[in-house]
Amino acid sequence: MRKEGLNMNDKSKATASPAARTADGNGGSTGQPGKAIVYLLGCLLLFSVMNVTVFNVALPDISGDLGISSGLAGWVITGYAMVYAIGALMYGKLADLFPLKRLMTIGIILFSVGSLIGFLSEGFAWLLIGRLVQSAGASSIPALAMLIPARYFAPERRGAVMGLIASFIALSAGIGPIVGGFVTGALHWKYLFLLSLGTLVVLPFLRRALPDEGRRPGTIDTFGAGLLAGAVAMLMLTITNIGNLQAVIYGAIFAVLLLLFILRSQRVKEPFIALSLFTEGPYRYAILAMFLSSMTAFSLMLLVPLMLESMFGFGAQGIGMVLFPAAIAAAFMGRLGGRWTDRFGSIPILLMAATLMITGFVLMAGFAWTGPWMIAIALILPNIGFVFVQSSMSKLVSLLLPAQRLGAGMGVFSMTNFMSGAIGGALATTALDWGVPFPAIFLTMTFLLAMQMLVVQFILRGKVSGSGSGKLVTTSSKR
Repeated sequence: MRKEGLNMNDKSKATASPAARTADGNGGSTGQPGKAIVYLLGCLLLFSVMNVTVFNVALPDISGDLGISSGLAGWVITGYAMVYAIGALMYGKLADLFPLKRLMTIGIILFSVGSLIGFLSEGFAWLLIGRLVQSAGASSIPALAMLIPARYFAPERRGAVMGLIASFIALSAGIGPIVGGFVTGALHWKYLFLLSLGTLVVLPFLRRALPDEGRRPGTIDTFGAGLLAGAVAMLMLTITNIGNLQAVIYGAIFAVLLLLFILRSQRVKEPFIALSLFTEGPYRYAILAMFLSSMTAFSLMLLVPLMLESMFGFGAQGIGMVLFPAAIAAAFMGRLGGRWTDRFGSIPILLMAATLMITGFVLMAGFAWTGPWMIAIALILPNIGFVFVQSSMSKLVSLLLPAQRLGAGMGVFSMTNFMSGAIGGALATTALDWGVPFPAIFLTMTFLLAMQMLVVQFILRGKVSGSGSGKLVTTSSKR
């Protein structure tokens, strides 16, 4: 009774182990990857996630060098984020049909091609094209990195693997601003593009580690995919333009495209994303809980640099030094959180993670004024809490999904994780523009985390465990 997925005569193990061995039983997998695949994925995530943050500190230099407004330069981040969100969803769905080895290869090559375009670019247009191509490839890495443990590792080991992957993500997010500031200051912001070429070194080893698979039966609803991609793009534009009239226009287009996608999905035999994912079973509640956690965690990453600049006049280097200890602590604790998930189940770890995050937010709200040292200490708790959320929720979601929908479900999960951060960041910065003080925003975040705890404790716990312990996912074995 100690390991998730092993209760009640190993019922969930019986359903999940075929996925761990052969994807879904129809793809012709010829083997199971070893432990090396986890560290290879970690190296890829290091480049992919860091590429999101390194350019944040370079925006003033990009604006000055190209003679463009800061708003136009911001599209280096906005455009990347938009394609990243869409790509995470698309790669997840494609993974239900096509071999992961092929998808990862395409993604890494696109990532590298975009990096070369950006490095050699002359003018803003080619710079933006490079970033968009980069994002189209980079989005494959987090989406498929979380899918690989779900597909190839047995449930009793899955939490530890996902915890290690979450550790790499935390480390990447922490060192990104530091690396970005150093490269921009010592060399030139264009050299940030060359960092991503490190993925080409990892690619041959990754291809050797991944098992061979064949194409699975099924079709892609390309029209439905286009509608959903358009809806996601319009939602991202709505988020980034909150407070402006443009947000209303983009929001209206988003609503129309989403409605058309729903109508399309109800009429076709094989929709791009099955609507039953959101209307049946506990998966939808897990997505809601992850949305609330990610929204607060990513908002914190955006708010703290602004607070350090506003309250203490810190520049990029000083901000990076304050953020670094929390990122390192999260990286070290991530694997432990994954092991605890395997031992005690996802639900208890999710509740503990939310408690850590709430404590950190309260400390930030009440004592940030005492000095940067206090902020650095307080940040450790929510950073550790969120890395626990990522590993435990990733495992839980992977067990809730039937094998034939694992890719699409994990793709939606990755997209939700990314977009909730964008929504939280936009709302937080809008609140600052309206004059809301930092402590009030932090306390609002604790309210959202309390809501997440209610979802986990009173909805998810009962839905995913017949005994209420949260250790056995019965819904996936019943499907």
